[in-house]
Amino acid sequence: MDANDLYYAVWAEKDGWLNLGGEQWVKNNPSYVKFSKKSNVDFSIVGKRVVSKVDNLRFYESPSWHDKDVAGSVGGGLGFTIDAKIIVNGSYQYKVHNSHWQVFYITASDTYVNVR
Repeated sequence: MDANDLYYAVWAEKDGWLNLGGEQWVKNNPSYVKFSKKSNVDFSIVGKRVVSKVDNLRFYESPSWHDKDVAGSVGGGLGFTIDAKIIVNGSYQYKVHNSHWQVFYITASDTYVNVR
């Protein structure tokens, strides 16, 4: 595993495409996708809520820790529905969605969030 690798749950395969949840599809092209049918997804957290323990917790529009990718911040007691847990540059993030099925990424550190 490389620190820069990203891992996603694949919910469906169709006509050479992989569904990453909702309407997110990626072409199953081995030049940039390494797909394994072996499950690495912790399904015990999928569908649960990740809730911020702190005010102004940043969340991201892509799997990143960079300021340029910050989509917004969430207050204490607020959160998102979990789609997957991924590794971003050696640290965990949750891939999440809001009530409008917009996808974001937020830290998975139990210092900052709870899973309910």
